[in-house]
Amino acid sequence: MLVTYSLAESRDTGSSDVGLGSLATYAIDLAASVRELVVPPEAPSDFDSRHTFSAAISWEPKPAWKWLRGWALDGLVRAYSALPVNVLYQRLFPGGYYNVQPDVVPGLPLWIANANEPEGRVINPAAFAVPALKSGNFPRNSLRGFSFNQADVALRRRFSISDRVKLDARVEYFNVLNHPMFGNPASLWASGDSTPLPSFGKVIPGNTLNVGLGGGGLSGGQAAIYAPGGPRSAQLTLKLTF
Repeated sequence: MLVTYSLAESRDTGSSDVGLGSLATYAIDLAASVRELVVPPEAPSDFDSRHTFSAAISWEPKPAWKWLRGWALDGLVRAYSALPVNVLYQRLFPGGYYNVQPDVVPGLPLWIANANEPEGRVINPAAFAVPALKSGNFPRNSLRGFSFNQADVALRRRFSISDRVKLDARVEYFNVLNHPMFGNPASLWASGDSTPLPSFGKVIPGNTLNVGLGGGGLSGGQAAIYAPGGPRSAQLTLKLTF
């Protein structure tokens, strides 16, 4: 059995280097329509997970019944704390729309209750306003989404067909408890005016954690079929060695 725990922190001034789509890293001169590099304040990275726990176990019992011998059970439990959520406002500048930080409305809660959403809460659209300056005062990545925990199990056995031929059989279940885990809520507050988008602050249908981690390939992130946080799934593996 192996058990690990990590306490970590990752901070940066911008977690993506794709294009100039965010004024968290770039500001634009309104008069000259010139991009001007600006060093923003440090904030938690997009992938900042403070607490990470994992435990793995392999158990091969020696039962009295001969027909049960050779079977082994593997288990893996993983859990980590929620990833950051950044609220954005899409503002029109010369050359197109750019994502900036909105302003925060003083005195209003950032989260409000909603029984139809994961953990019974959504980000409050009334808590934000169109920024008075190029980019607002909402601190980047200052909200947190949903934590993650998943248990995987596997049952395996090696069958000796002959002295030289062996058959390995393995059945694996991922997220065996079928525990629902979600990606971050939609974080684009509004575009062009102060009307909040209908999807803002809510988990988009189908956005389980494995989907929210990215599409893989050119889309970035990890392909959903390999990523943790999806619904329960199983696979059977047979391997013949000779």
